[in-house]
Amino acid sequence: MTAKVVTGVAVLTVAAGATGIAVAQSGGPDDRDRATVVRVIDGDTIDAEVDGDVERVRLLNVDTPETKHPEKAVQCLGPEATEFLEDLLAPGDRIELAYDVERTDRYDRTLAGVYKDDSLVNADIAEAGLGVAVLYEPNDRFYQEVLDAQALAQEAGEGLHDPQVGCTLPALAEALPPLEELPAEIPADAAGVAAALAAAAPVIAAGEVLGSALDLVESGSHVVLAKAYAASVPGWRKRIDAALPAAVAYQEDLQSAKAELDEAERQAEEARKAAEKKAAEEKAAAEKAAEEAAAKKAAEEAAAKKAAEEAAEQAERERQWQVERQRQEAQRQQEAERRRAPAQQQAPPRQQAPSSGYGTDADYPGYTGPRCYAPGGQSWRPC
Repeated sequence: MTAKVVTGVAVLTVAAGATGIAVAQSGGPDDRDRATVVRVIDGDTIDAEVDGDVERVRLLNVDTPETKHPEKAVQCLGPEATEFLEDLLAPGDRIELAYDVERTDRYDRTLAGVYKDDSLVNADIAEAGLGVAVLYEPNDRFYQEVLDAQALAQEAGEGLHDPQVGCTLPALAEALPPLEELPAEIPADAAGVAAALAAAAPVIAAGEVLGSALDLVESGSHVVLAKAYAASVPGWRKRIDAALPAAVAYQEDLQSAKAELDEAERQAEEARKAAEKKAAEEKAAAEKAAEEAAAKKAAEEAAAKKAAEEAAEQAERERQWQVERQRQEAQRQQEAERRRAPAQQQAPPRQQAPSSGYGTDADYPGYTGPRCYAPGGQSWRPC
């Protein structure tokens, strides 16, 4: 079974046991063979030519992260371990193979300590931080030297102990201080809560990644990690078990606060929209009333104007009627004067009208206009 923890720069993978289970016995611990490197298979396995035959050689008492296992994904620093061994053992290099009690494993690989220029390559890999010391009895000949080299790598922060390499547990453990320093106080405003949630999310995610990695190490299924970090895991576990639940509870409190603030904001927004709608309706009603009043006033003014125009037209018609009546009256008088003129030329001299103004027909000969009678109706005068 294989599990992965993705860190953003590398993959931490569970290995279902270590390689190199010794089953066959051959030779003594002082036996050495000269060999020639043919190729590097991975960080702890090579092909070498020994006495004209090519043998698959598994380096004793060291284990490196997997790169080519048929059932396991590439593990943290596995490719780097392979590259390190390729740089150290180029094809054609002369090496020596030293053996322990059991010389082959169940896969028929040769189990050996590999020396190049009198340096134990098994320990060189561990000192680079790319492998760990493993012990499968009865083969323990190189174990202490590899273990000492591993301690040097840990002290120097090399390879699997380098906090700058994202897939290593020291790198993942960098999540602990931010996780432990998360505040407990919940901001009062929405912006503060949103900022706190944004800040807490990656910190908690990193803490969860560390917790998952520790689970892998403590399960013992990942031999390399279990051996590399055995001394540090208990301290990291204690800290993550204290900090992570508190951080998750803080995140949940923030989410609850955000939900409450969002609901309050939603209600406030609804109230604002309702107020805006009411104001808009009132404004529309006022505008409609103003329009109706303006229309009514305009209609009244138009009616008044029309009435005034009609009254002016009527007055003008009456004036013209009066003028025409006066003109016609003047014409009648002129006509009457013309008719009277010949008669007046033949008539005797006109008598003086009575001093009182009233008289008889004889006093106003030829007068045909309107008459005004004196009391009693016996005498009259021109009106």
